[in-house]
Amino acid sequence: MGDGVFRAGGATHRRMRWPISVLAGAVAMATTVIALPTTAQADILGSGTANYIVSYPAGSVSTAFSVVGEVGGSVGRDLSFESAVTSQLNPLQVSLLQALPGIVVTPDSIVTVEGVAGSSGRAPAAVFPEQTGANQLWAQGNTGAGANVAVLDTGIDPLPDFSGRLIDGVDLSGGGNPFQDSFGHGTFVSGLVAGNGASSNGQYMGEAPGAGLVAIKIAGASGQIDLATLIEGVGWAIANRVRDNIRVLNMSLGSVPTQSTVLDPLDQAVEKAWESGIVVVASSGNTGPNNGTVLSPGVDPMVITVGSIDDQGQTIPSNDTMTTFSSVGPTNPDGWIKPDLVTSGRSVVSLMAPGSTIATEYPSAMIGTGNFVGSGTSFSTAIVSGAAALLLTDHPNYTPDMVKGILLGTTMPGPVGNPVVDGHGDLNVQAADTAAPVRLTQTPPIVPTPMGTNVSLQLVVSTSSWNPLLWTAVTWNGSTWNGSTWNGSTWNGSTWNGSTWNGSTWNGSTWNGSTWNGSTWNGSTWNGSTWNGSTWNGSTWNGSTWNGSTWNGSTWNGSTWNGSTWN
Repeated sequence: MGDGVFRAGGATHRRMRWPISVLAGAVAMATTVIALPTTAQADILGSGTANYIVSYPAGSVSTAFSVVGEVGGSVGRDLSFESAVTSQLNPLQVSLLQALPGIVVTPDSIVTVEGVAGSSGRAPAAVFPEQTGANQLWAQGNTGAGANVAVLDTGIDPLPDFSGRLIDGVDLSGGGNPFQDSFGHGTFVSGLVAGNGASSNGQYMGEAPGAGLVAIKIAGASGQIDLATLIEGVGWAIANRVRDNIRVLNMSLGSVPTQSTVLDPLDQAVEKAWESGIVVVASSGNTGPNNGTVLSPGVDPMVITVGSIDDQGQTIPSNDTMTTFSSVGPTNPDGWIKPDLVTSGRSVVSLMAPGSTIATEYPSAMIGTGNFVGSGTSFSTAIVSGAAALLLTDHPNYTPDMVKGILLGTTMPGPVGNPVVDGHGDLNVQAADTAAPVRLTQTPPIVPTPMGTNVSLQLVVSTSSWNPLLWTAVTWNGSTWNGSTWNGSTWNGSTWNGSTWNGSTWNGSTWNGSTWNGSTWNGSTWNGSTWNGSTWNGSTWNGSTWNGSTWNGSTWNGSTWNGSTWN
């Protein structure tokens, strides 16, 4: 259970052009005609089909319906809010569709919850409410009762810890009951968001023990779903936002990105949720510690992306350390600076779903009779979702951009101070709740970054939360944000290349040693050559770091997945 990561296989097909006429030019016109392939051409390309999501982000779903029919495909599910449909397509049909301007074709991959629950080599603990200051807000009467959190996961069991606060739910997995968690992940996550401690006599409580919960169940006992179902779940949250007072959407899951966030239908879905007024909180993933390992939708620049720290079972944040599993930015391929912030995620204790898959397979992970221990960015994400509910209870008029801004603007120093490892720092919801309102201006990107192209750090930072010009009504610790450190040449290098990301600059002492724990932000590290590297592009990701022993050896198949990293 520990990782809480939904991981998707497969890769985006490259665009290919075949000797087939495409008439009537514009995709937006319903009269577009495509000459279908001959039998011989179909035989050459193969007749096997696979499931895809066909979307037309610039227009309506009718265009997606039309073009799928024109290539001889049949429409499956209607994802209207995404201007998309699902369809079974063969390779030639995929190539025809991808040759059309504005049409995006994405594999409807099977995604799965994987990992192991249990001890990670240190004693289980649930000190995160003290670390984040949530307990101080409870003492003042704020338990998150003014905001509901939708949990997009494997369902929520109706345990005493949630009594009277399971507001609504939907089962998109086909099981017919959103309040039956046959896998166990959704209940564990929900306990960290809003458990009130009833199963442990108050010992193990969530971040916002008074918040309401909405169960959006997308997977059953196997923990397996497809990408389209996940997107459908986001659409359900948007459609029921007002009725169910959904202020926060928790997404403790992720898939390996295969295209820019501008094109990816899951990323586009969460941006629509954000724009509708829902604070989307997503996990960075458990595929660290290499660069470029953040998962979708955590790669999206709009949402709040959460990484994991080890709180050492102590209430003093200064003793925190980074976990080795927490995914690291920049994102692939866009280069967004992620994660946004970090909080507890190793050996945390939450609720067990009795009889669930993980409860049955990992009995040694039980704590008492009703609780469980696990690790992963999924669980850090749940804590931040609870924090957002606390913030919105006291400040119901805050927009998603304001919630993100105030949470990032009031963090405590992270364990390493690396923007692409621990983001802006450790969550401090007590400080966020009492701080003056701030606004982080965010604009969704509109130009996609092709896989394997160079990315300008200067351009990326200029549109990110690391650009002080995008903040209003906030002071960032003096000259760190307002002085030459941030406005000079530090971020004005060209772009990054493979050696910059894989060499000592990122993985050595510059990032992991004292440079990042001291006066790094005001000193020469930021103003000198550290950020002024040359370029980085797709070749970085195709080298040994991605295709060698890191991915095919023990990291994926050995102890990392089955041992302590996921515990």
